[in-house]
Amino acid sequence: MLCGIIVLMTVHIFSCNLKARKGDTAVAKVGDKHLYFSEMKSIFPKGCSRDDSVALAKLYIDNWVKTRLLLKKAELNLPKEQLDISEEIETYRTSLLIYKYEEQLLREKLDTTTLDSEIKSYYEANIANFSTDEYMVKAVYIKLPTDAPALWNIRRWIVSDREKDVQDLTDYCQRHAVSFGFFDDEWIQWTNFEFPQKEAATRQLANSDYIEQRDGEFIYLVHIRDKRSPGETAPLVFVKDKVISIIINKRKLKFISELEQNIYNDALSKKQFEIYKNQK
Repeated sequence: MLCGIIVLMTVHIFSCNLKARKGDTAVAKVGDKHLYFSEMKSIFPKGCSRDDSVALAKLYIDNWVKTRLLLKKAELNLPKEQLDISEEIETYRTSLLIYKYEEQLLREKLDTTTLDSEIKSYYEANIANFSTDEYMVKAVYIKLPTDAPALWNIRRWIVSDREKDVQDLTDYCQRHAVSFGFFDDEWIQWTNFEFPQKEAATRQLANSDYIEQRDGEFIYLVHIRDKRSPGETAPLVFVKDKVISIIINKRKLKFISELEQNIYNDALSKKQFEIYKNQK
């Protein structure tokens, strides 16, 4: 049924006699070139409606016609020496086939496993190449209702490293905090923290390890244990994927280089090629 729809539509669009070949029907023509329905079958998604089929067919046919018309203009107007593109085609074919072969071998043979020790080693050896463009912090962050009790204890506990103070702070937050996070040993993006005046908090971050703000409902407190400013080295956790990508890419380049050399050496040992010396 779809075939009939498209054929009827193209008759209406082009108002021309359709040329048939065995088991197929032409839907458009430019010069002596025909577009056949069989060349369009792959453009229709499964379950495509009648209206969508007609719209897709029209778009495909229009593009095919425009391409053929541009090609005819190019063939008529380009200088003769530019019409011979056999060398460019052969160069492209060569590059494409080699690329496909190398990609197939990479999929089959390249080891993409990366150990944490390898990732850390590469990161440390190239640490100057990994900088952050935002603040990264290790911090304690707490959001409390404005009527939370004993706030003076919170201000004391949040900056303390004493085990008892940390436990008291944890117990207090579990009872009273709207949200809290203890990121003492974990790097986190500064943008993840909520403040009513975020820009002011960020400016304060540059020169202070303790920030407190409030709005009508809540009090926001943060104590910075460690920080990385924009332009400083990014913590490994934030660039790990990038490091892995670099490691894998280096393996790819090494694999391809060794592949080329191995093929060359094998052919040389089997005398499959010869390089002629220049004759004077």
